[in-house]
Amino acid sequence: MTTTEHYTEMVQQGQEAASSAVDAWLRAMKDAVGHLPGAPTQLDADQIVDQVFDFAERMLAVQRELAKNLVKTATGLAGSVPQRTRDTTRDTVESVSAEG
Repeated sequence: MTTTEHYTEMVQQGQEAASSAVDAWLRAMKDAVGHLPGAPTQLDADQIVDQVFDFAERMLAVQRELAKNLVKTATGLAGSVPQRTRDTTRDTVESVSAEG
């Protein structure tokens, strides 16, 4: 088996596994929602999938913004440490020089 064939087989297996997982999840959702009072008698699978991915998309956007803010804050703090060190060193040298 060539590398390409092996890769293609792995991708197909991954797609089959993902498809099976989505099917199982949709069946579980239909069963669970069907037992809720006032639940619709039939669910639109496409609508459920869209809602799940919309939610995941919003969560990813929030996580991206959080990561950017953390990096910006960390970068700002890291950038100020050398300047503070230089300022403190200069002040100490000036203070010692003034005393001596």
